[in-house]
Amino acid sequence: MQPIRIIDLQGCGKETMLEEEEIKQLLEDLKKTEKEVLELRKNLNLVNKHKEELYHKIEGFGKEIKGRIHELSGSKEKRNTLTHEVREKKRQRDELNEQVNKEVMLIKQMKEEYEKIKNDLGIKSGPSELLRQIDGIEFKIQTEPMSFDKEQKLMKHIKQLRKQYKEVKVLADKTDALKKKSREIDELKRKANELHKQVQNDAAQSQSYHETLIEKSKSIDEFRKEEGDLRDKFDEYKKEFNSVNDELKKKLEELRVIKGKLEENKIEFEESFKEHEKKSLEEKKKEIDEKMKTGMKLTTEDLLVLQRLEVGR
Repeated sequence: MQPIRIIDLQGCGKETMLEEEEIKQLLEDLKKTEKEVLELRKNLNLVNKHKEELYHKIEGFGKEIKGRIHELSGSKEKRNTLTHEVREKKRQRDELNEQVNKEVMLIKQMKEEYEKIKNDLGIKSGPSELLRQIDGIEFKIQTEPMSFDKEQKLMKHIKQLRKQYKEVKVLADKTDALKKKSREIDELKRKANELHKQVQNDAAQSQSYHETLIEKSKSIDEFRKEEGDLRDKFDEYKKEFNSVNDELKKKLEELRVIKGKLEENKIEFEESFKEHEKKSLEEKKKEIDEKMKTGMKLTTEDLLVLQRLEVGR
């Protein structure tokens, strides 16, 4: 602190209203209070620095949690979509399997009817076999030289075979119906098997998304816990900041009272503490400039510092 001098404002050596010891005590109190104010300001700036660092960490955690929640929503939507598709494909597959069972029962009845007609008519050969025999005899008549009697016998045989064919023509229709029904059943089975494969693949993928959801939910819970711990620490620094700030206000009021008493008694003084405060503001200005360069948010205290610097110009 620079020397403090007592002067007579009239330049005539007028005595002060205070005793020398009282003045001395006031000056000692002034020096002591200034030192305490400087220490409190230093402590306040340090606490505020820690508080601001925690605030930005909390902001970072908030953004990370928000991003993970967005990813979680995407995975959940995909899982729900797949789950819905699995249910729908299962329903379609089960309907096809049920239809296959009905068609199998129907073709079984058709085969039983076919065998019954064949037995009732005493037919040993089916329609296709009879046609094959007829074609074979006709080819033989056309290509092989033979007597008239033999040809007549073969023609008679063809006539008998054609009669039998007419009798079993119903079996030919039944055979075609059986073949058609068999193809329909094969197609139904193919579709059911294809749907079953899709159900298995979609179910596996849905389970994968579900497991991812669980892992992401756990990570979000962990981030929230860490964020909560930081907020608790931030609240502690905030309380400490308010406590130090309140104490600083009291000390500044004490300083104002001391200065008032000295000024009332025509005592002129210079304060090194003002110079220190100016330097402190300039250092704070550098921190604010750095924040503005990096795009960080300015606090209310930062804005007040800028205002004080603007007023001081």
